Amino acid sequence: MRQDTSLQNPVRALTVLHAIPSIALHHGGPSQSLSGLISAMCAQAPWRVGLICGHDPHEPPLSGGVARHDIRYINRRFWCPHPASLPQMAKAIEEADLVHVHSYWNGFASAMIGLAQRIGKPVVLSPRGVLQRKAMAQSSARTKAAYSSLIGRRQLTRISGYHFQTQEEAEASYGVSDQPSIIIDNGVNVPEFTVDRAALRTKLFGHFAADLNLVFLGRIARIKGIELQINALRLLHEHGVAARLHLVGPDGGDQGRLNAVAKQLGVADRVHMHGPVYSDTKQDWLRAADAVLMSSEFENNSNAALETMAAGGALIGTEGTIPDDPVNRGAALRVVRQPEALAQRLRQPIPLTIRDKARHYVGQHHAWQPRAARMLTFYESLL
Repeated sequence: MRQDTSLQNPVRALTVLHAIPSIALHHGGPSQSLSGLISAMCAQAPWRVGLICGHDPHEPPLSGGVARHDIRYINRRFWCPHPASLPQMAKAIEEADLVHVHSYWNGFASAMIGLAQRIGKPVVLSPRGVLQRKAMAQSSARTKAAYSSLIGRRQLTRISGYHFQTQEEAEASYGVSDQPSIIIDNGVNVPEFTVDRAALRTKLFGHFAADLNLVFLGRIARIKGIELQINALRLLHEHGVAARLHLVGPDGGDQGRLNAVAKQLGVADRVHMHGPVYSDTKQDWLRAADAVLMSSEFENNSNAALETMAAGGALIGTEGTIPDDPVNRGAALRVVRQPEALAQRLRQPIPLTIRDKARHYVGQHHAWQPRAARMLTFYESLL
């Protein structure tokens, strides 16, 4: 597989149309990372940037330079476009020089790729981990296999270029042959703060502010491995540590089961469900926590990890959730994927320098502008 490593600036303007089913905040990392990427692209004039997706009242901020195309769906579970939106989708594709589709295994992505290939426009696909066989096996494996044999394999072999977020994703993705590809990981914006951390702890944790307050932020879904965190909470309780686990995010289908697990383990009164949060409130939770936990069964260049470090959160993840670089630089902590290991680490003092090192790390190594420049150069190479 050929990979583009050029850092040169492109030489001519073009219009790129980004396509994703939705950038609603409750969909997590892809929404956040795409908004950062296209906003950074808009700052690099004279590039023209479009976005086609469904509308949602809770979306990340976008640059005013983005040409927005809102479409409708007949089914939001599988993201099947409404027939009335198909002409709008085709028109947006015709006006673009290149179409960049984010995600796969849904009706919208398949329709956009099919229309673009029929019209004759180059397509860049960012699978965002969903083509990795490990991820494909997590849900609807038979449906994906059937779809692939009918349509998917043919579509994927005709993709003009791939954008992967890690080398592992590039090597383990289904349906990829020798098309050009580029590896660009996620960026993040480092926010400024006006409220001190002690005030946030009082606001969010109330009379539990003196306890060890642990936060998970993301979809409450089985793949996130939250049961491991609840087991670690039980071990902390058995060792006399007054700890609490705050689950902050929308229910991804696992909330009821996790409530039952917490009750069975005797820690139901120490597991708090807060639902989804938006805007600056998310950063408040990350800053206020004594530790932010990640224990997913599968992660692909986690945006949540970057957001936690950007907020100055003390990030502790299990193997497979946090890459080596921030751990080696003292910006995050990592343990083996076992409740005992996580509980043991939480009983130890967390380095006082980790929060400042985390913000410095992402500011130095995960800015959006150079990533946008590399992506635009990659587009140019495909035209």
